Amino acid sequence: MNKPTLYTIFIFKFLFSLSLIWWTITMTFTADVGEDDDNAFLTTYHDVDENFNNMIASNIKFNKKYNTTLYLNNTIIKSIDVKDAFLGQRNIQDRINKKGILKLGINKFSYTITSKNEIVKNVDMNILITKTTNHLADKKLKFKNSNIKTFNVSIKGYWNIIGTIKIGDDKGYFFIKTNAI
Repeated sequence: MNKPTLYTIFIFKFLFSLSLIWWTITMTFTADVGEDDDNAFLTTYHDVDENFNNMIASNIKFNKKYNTTLYLNNTIIKSIDVKDAFLGQRNIQDRINKKGILKLGINKFSYTITSKNEIVKNVDMNILITKTTNHLADKKLKFKNSNIKTFNVSIKGYWNIIGTIKIGDDKGYFFIKTNAI
């Protein structure tokens, strides 16, 4: 092969490589890479990452001060925690508790929070019920003056139930992985 042909091939490969690099960078910027729509604990994952230890300490303090019971359809969950956040979704298949909490159709969520021996009334609770794969079927529940809400689930599969509970200066977090059957 003669020198001009080799130089031409080299220059063509170099320019082609540069164009692929440019294309990759352009596609990355237009694909919203780094955008947060995870809503982990109803905030950005950056905030969760920076304050996770504070969140866990807040949860421990909250659980010492209040007795929380969550009722989702026929399932009762005593106390709140975030342990499910560390489990893979497929762990649900092997579970005995927290499996099949959601059902297709109308679901009912309620709670009871007591402090010592009295029911707490000034509760501000926000819940996000979300599919693990996308946010197209998200359900947001906001409890201010009521402790019972109903919502509709129309898709089978794995779901996360993420919530925050605020009573005065105390804040608690919960994360439940389950599935809809």
